[in-house]
Amino acid sequence: MASPASNPLRWLALVVLDQPRMPDFDEVARFVGQSFPDALEMTVSGSTEALFTCSLGDYTAAVTLVDRPIPWGQLEGPCATAWYWPDAETELRDHNAHLLVTLIDEGAKAIEKSTLLTQLVAGVVSSSPTLGVFWGPGRLVHPPRAFLEQALQMSPKDLPLFLWVDFRVERLEPGMVRLYTTGLEALGHSELEVPEFQGAPQTLLEYAYNIAHYQVTQPKYINDGHTIGLTDEVQVVAHHGRSMFDEGIEVIRLEFQLAGDE
Repeated sequence: MASPASNPLRWLALVVLDQPRMPDFDEVARFVGQSFPDALEMTVSGSTEALFTCSLGDYTAAVTLVDRPIPWGQLEGPCATAWYWPDAETELRDHNAHLLVTLIDEGAKAIEKSTLLTQLVAGVVSSSPTLGVFWGPGRLVHPPRAFLEQALQMSPKDLPLFLWVDFRVERLEPGMVRLYTTGLEALGHSELEVPEFQGAPQTLLEYAYNIAHYQVTQPKYINDGHTIGLTDEVQVVAHHGRSMFDEGIEVIRLEFQLAGDE
């Protein structure tokens, strides 16, 4: 697995704007405080017309207005693969400005940092003329309403992994698909890969999501050869190995089989 320090987009999100407007800190803080029962107190540390820095408990965060578009090369790939948002390119292509939302990495648990960044981004989205959100650690884009809806449903037992992790499903041939993730590494876990799966893409997506949620919320590590029962009929065997895309990265490959198969 790649070193966490190797990801330059860790704990960073970009809020894509229709017009260059800096959100009001008090509006952001009020939304966060009212919307998330577990939110840490937000205190402004400094501000200008295009920037505010703040404290969230022991963390430091910043929101910066950038009065120019995000380079399209950074958004093109995530837009092209956003199967859950077919209009992503149309909605984001001609934006005028963006907000850079960053959380300083204080060395605490990745889930805690992801949660705090999600809460802060939700507050910024609610207070800005937002066209979309680019989530840096997972390198994926989201429409504003969907981001807010999933963020507001967030809890320790129901993490918004679809906001944080790109579950990429690709068709190989009729009836056969594969899947791989981007974003689990930022949460301190190995990425998941399914080289081939016979069945519906949505079924594979649900299985992978459940396994990923188990992976990041349970203290028990998924060891090589570990078998996970998904339904009465389906189980998956986890194999630690090299990524099918990059030999330098270790991932967890998932092998699906009917329960009872050898």
